[in-house]
Amino acid sequence: MPNSLLSTPARRWATGATVATVVVGAAVAGPLIAGADSDLPDRTAAELLVGLATIDVQPFAGTVVQSADLGLPALTGADATSLPTAALSLLNGSSTARIWYTDGDTYRFALQDDQSESDLLRNGQDLYFWSSEGSTASHVVVPEETPDDHGEGPFGGGGPFGGEGGPFGGEGLPEDMPSNLPTAAASLALGMIEPSTQVDVDGTATVAGRSAYELVLRPKDEQSLIGSIRLAVDGENSMPLRVQIFARDHSEPSFEVGFTSVSFDEPDASTYDFTPPPGTTVEEVQPGDLEDALPNHGTPDGTPDVGPDGHLDVAPSDVTTVGSGWTTVVVARDVNLDELTAGLEGDAAAIADAFIADLQDVSGAYGTGRALTSDLFTVLLLDDGRLLAGAVPLEVLEQAAQDPAAAL
Repeated sequence: MPNSLLSTPARRWATGATVATVVVGAAVAGPLIAGADSDLPDRTAAELLVGLATIDVQPFAGTVVQSADLGLPALTGADATSLPTAALSLLNGSSTARIWYTDGDTYRFALQDDQSESDLLRNGQDLYFWSSEGSTASHVVVPEETPDDHGEGPFGGGGPFGGEGGPFGGEGLPEDMPSNLPTAAASLALGMIEPSTQVDVDGTATVAGRSAYELVLRPKDEQSLIGSIRLAVDGENSMPLRVQIFARDHSEPSFEVGFTSVSFDEPDASTYDFTPPPGTTVEEVQPGDLEDALPNHGTPDGTPDVGPDGHLDVAPSDVTTVGSGWTTVVVARDVNLDELTAGLEGDAAAIADAFIADLQDVSGAYGTGRALTSDLFTVLLLDDGRLLAGAVPLEVLEQAAQDPAAAL
């Protein structure tokens, strides 16, 4: 069964009807074709959208670079190789990864920097995690899947490429794979497609040595902080090779993830053989222990909140939205910043302190609180425990806080 690009968490936004609406709308708008300087055949936006929606992800290997400059506070004094700092680089910095993929049970992801490397590797039922920073590695034996599992991994749910069938079918790439891949980012962008979006083809580009079409999504709502999203779509197999997100009125991308090199030949089987360096201790981990290690969410008595699918439910239980499309505001309740940061230590605590220090005091008819602004998103944390966030300016969040749908 093919791997569907839209079989992802974002697929809940991009239903078959939504994609069909955009495809028809783009076709009616007229053919917007590739540049004349390309050897690629002319393609309309509608044709490219259909190709993305029905992509069959084939084996590949490549190097992916992600960079972000969202205007967030700079972090000083933290260990650049620490996990919290590496996580922050996804929002304000850069990271490089090598990826090998054969199928949903056979893949390898290596996050690299100048001083360290961390590997996530799956070969059949064997899942390994190794970091050069320590002398240990973790090994999980992934439970055998049942026909109802839809390709889920040991952490549950559908990962960046999903595990559910969805409107276009497909098993999807493994949910254990990190989500900072061009294909996953493209899926999120496609999830925003609806009548509020202008879809164009803006010529062609060369990405990782391959010819690609440039598909551009532009919000029609001027309240969105996002000015445009550019997807470089491989001219041969429709694989997203690069995703760039531009803040409104910015000429350089605030977020970019893309291949710098890629091959669509199947990786050699030996790529997935795990051979730890001499002296490395391999720790055996039970799949259930991974859930036990997660922060507690949900039940008042402190027990994990396990959903009907048997997986730990880490999502807030009281979340609503105000608005729609690109200017949707997410509203969460009972958010206590002190409780969220109480257990942090080291670099994680330093990062939290840097963000908190950058919050600005705000007040209005909605109450009082603090806000964090960036080029692409804004967060409003109110003293009554509500948290509002969206790709909109602060004043839009303040208006949303007064909407009945955002009431406590």
